[in-house]
Amino acid sequence: MKHDALIERLQELKNVGFFKDLVIERGIEKEFFRTDTNGFISKKSHPVSLGSALKNKLITTDFSEAQVELVTPIFENVDDLYDFLYSLHVFVAQNIDEDEMLWPYSMPPKIKDESDINLGYYHQSGIGLLKHVYRRGLKIRYGATMQCVSGMHYNFSLKQSSFKSLIDDFNQKNIDELYLGLIRNFKRIYWFVLTEFGQTNVVDKSFIKNRDHNLNQLNQEDMFLKDATSLRMSEIGYQSKAQKNLDIKYNSLDGFLKEIKKAITVPYEEFEEKGLKDSNGEYHQISNGIIQIENEYYDSIRPKRSASNNLRPYELLKNYGIEYLEIRGVDISPNDITGMSKHHIRFLDLILIYCLITPSPLISSEEKKLIDSNEYISIYNGRNDSAEINFDGRKVSIKQAKESILDNLNTIANYLEDSDSHIDSIKFVTELTKGVIPKISFHEDGMIKAKKNLKILKSSTDKNFDVIKKEADLSIRQLKEMPKDSNAQMNKFVEQYNLDI
Repeated sequence: MKHDALIERLQELKNVGFFKDLVIERGIEKEFFRTDTNGFISKKSHPVSLGSALKNKLITTDFSEAQVELVTPIFENVDDLYDFLYSLHVFVAQNIDEDEMLWPYSMPPKIKDESDINLGYYHQSGIGLLKHVYRRGLKIRYGATMQCVSGMHYNFSLKQSSFKSLIDDFNQKNIDELYLGLIRNFKRIYWFVLTEFGQTNVVDKSFIKNRDHNLNQLNQEDMFLKDATSLRMSEIGYQSKAQKNLDIKYNSLDGFLKEIKKAITVPYEEFEEKGLKDSNGEYHQISNGIIQIENEYYDSIRPKRSASNNLRPYELLKNYGIEYLEIRGVDISPNDITGMSKHHIRFLDLILIYCLITPSPLISSEEKKLIDSNEYISIYNGRNDSAEINFDGRKVSIKQAKESILDNLNTIANYLEDSDSHIDSIKFVTELTKGVIPKISFHEDGMIKAKKNLKILKSSTDKNFDVIKKEADLSIRQLKEMPKDSNAQMNKFVEQYNLDI
């Protein structure tokens, strides 16, 4: 958006009280690995002391038993959100075995053998088996190593009262349109987000074993690209070539859901050949479509609605509309013990407000190609200021485009109620050194950071500790009360799941 037009828009919003009424609701999910003291992915099951991975609302697992996933509640205050995220780290650190550590990077440590990676297991029930089969499907589709990539997910929404100055006719359809407009604009500037939040330009050689890549050798143990921002989001990272066939532009919620439904229900040849069941007659995929379930769709941002009434994500969005947005294309920051500082949170908020309040025309097929191209350039070459991207209808250097966006973000920050904190956050994040090339191997560097962080966390006392422990204990009791299904019942549940869509 041109600067003069932005100032005019901001003044309009100020006059109708938007900034005074603005209340952001935020939550964070973080994935990371438990490792042994040598830095290798732990072979141990999810600790009982952390609660049930199936029932605990705050601490669960992702792909692997050793891949912890933290889920904060929703907070309106940034300090409260950060403090709770820190509390979750303290609780985990103090409830894992003495011979375990917490890996501090998005890219995994050295992987000796894929077979050492134990898939998440939840419970002998239909829903428990479904979650396990989904992970089996990911493994046979992409390999276990790719699934060992971790990241930060930032959940963002506005309190309903914040919409009154943006929408004349307040209804869910208009809320959906606002959020979709935000998504489209976020996709337009995601190349910029990568330059500021990308932290993965070095990987251990084991991560790319037997895979095609364009990386350079850094040392005997590691591969890298000096100017890369986020190899995690690259073709060697958490990506699916099959999903490139999807035509998702976020121009309408119905259009998005139509593509998601097709991706689940229409067989995709490569995955169809693998079959729904293995040679023993056990399910190892939920579906043979491009994606097994909605959560397999990989993108930097997704529309979401909280789970309820046992409805799947597709049905929730179709029936009730968008409740919040999940920003997924953010690397773990090794500079903060939680993976995301308060400055990063405020900076993300500012980016998302910018995407919300600026015009967001529909994305054409041609523009989608330009968006994808910009993302590719930024992933692989985003630290090179002279690299060129498509910006405002012309080719410009990344440096020039970044300066334009930062100028707009600083202008927006001045209109916010807590303008000083947002201006400080812009300065902090943009000046933070990113993508540091370790002087030792990536694996060794991760071990040093992990040991340092663990020492701090183990010695911490925390105000939220009792709340987190109460949830962990409750989840164990709830799991024990769940009836165990027969194999036939579990199989029927999996079989039925995608028929329901």
